[in-house]
Amino acid sequence: MTAQMVDERVFEGVGSLLDDYVVIRDQDKFVITYTPDSREPAAWVALGLKHRGFDPAIIPMRPLEDAEFAERIGKVLPDPATMAGRLVIVTLERDTMSHFDVLAPLLSRYGADKIMILRIISASADFFTRALNVSPVELSSLNATLLHRLDNAKRVRVTTEGGTDITVDLDSEKYQWISNRGVWRPGGFTILPAGEIATYPAGVEGVLVADGAYNANIISDLNAKLADNPARVEIEAGKALSVSCARPELQEMFQLCLDSPNGRNVGEFGLGTNHGVGPFSTTNSHINERSCGLHLGFGAHNQSFTRVEYMAWAHLDLITIGGLMWIDDEPDPIDLTRVQPIDVPHPADALDEDITGDCCGMGYRQLKGLSEDPSCQVPGVQRP
Repeated sequence: MTAQMVDERVFEGVGSLLDDYVVIRDQDKFVITYTPDSREPAAWVALGLKHRGFDPAIIPMRPLEDAEFAERIGKVLPDPATMAGRLVIVTLERDTMSHFDVLAPLLSRYGADKIMILRIISASADFFTRALNVSPVELSSLNATLLHRLDNAKRVRVTTEGGTDITVDLDSEKYQWISNRGVWRPGGFTILPAGEIATYPAGVEGVLVADGAYNANIISDLNAKLADNPARVEIEAGKALSVSCARPELQEMFQLCLDSPNGRNVGEFGLGTNHGVGPFSTTNSHINERSCGLHLGFGAHNQSFTRVEYMAWAHLDLITIGGLMWIDDEPDPIDLTRVQPIDVPHPADALDEDITGDCCGMGYRQLKGLSEDPSCQVPGVQRP
């Protein structure tokens, strides 16, 4: 693919981000913040805004820990009393999601309907060319359809051609559903890439064969695609008993994740809904997690600690290629790669944010330390 072709596709994605996800208004004010690994993606967004007649403030930040970030961004923030439109803050990071403690207070300072904060992880050319091909309106419809079908469900069974056969117990009264759909909700963050529903499973039994990809909250340059060397996980009573993968380097990493504190717990039952992402990426990326199909997250969970009390630093998503899902005693399964949207409202009580606080960026050495010493602490890294 030529550089010109890449640029054209990237800027089509920038256009989708600004026109479909932000839905720009004439009086909006923009602030772009970025980590060093995302300088180029930040420049693409800034250029897209300038082509639309906006002059964004651009603020660099260090990932996870940056004592001066609040001061730097504070200097460019407009006075809430003089704002006619919205304040739109776009954060771009590749491996992390940072500075929740700085950004969260701005929601109350500016008022829920006057500020929009988009937090982008996996910022890259891939993000713009693959993650934004489906509009948030369509993602919302797909998520609403699955949530409607799963409402009041007690048990689902998911199988794949690769060999997955798991049974998942659900308890929607106790554990909340997360619906990441890219739709701005005043008073909250918009997390991108979008396209997933997920919850904490009340129970999981069976075999997971992850033949799609992995996504972990650690910095890893290993090839994330698993088609040639699937990861097989035996699961009993909601815990991974064993993991096997023919690639030694992946076997080691997966084993370290499971051996870290509470790393064997299945903390997430997730279904991707973004059919626009295309083939799995070789990069450790949240984009892979949005692919249509099943993923189970081992370790950290997606619930408040009042609902699920355990703490885990590591989070390992293992993702399948597609899948068929049977709900309770229904005779016909849902093909997770071809969900047919139905006209139902999106549930108001489903959470929008699948990342709370700061996230990811743990080093491989830290992961190894966690696995070898449960007392090891990892400053700055919180649950996905």
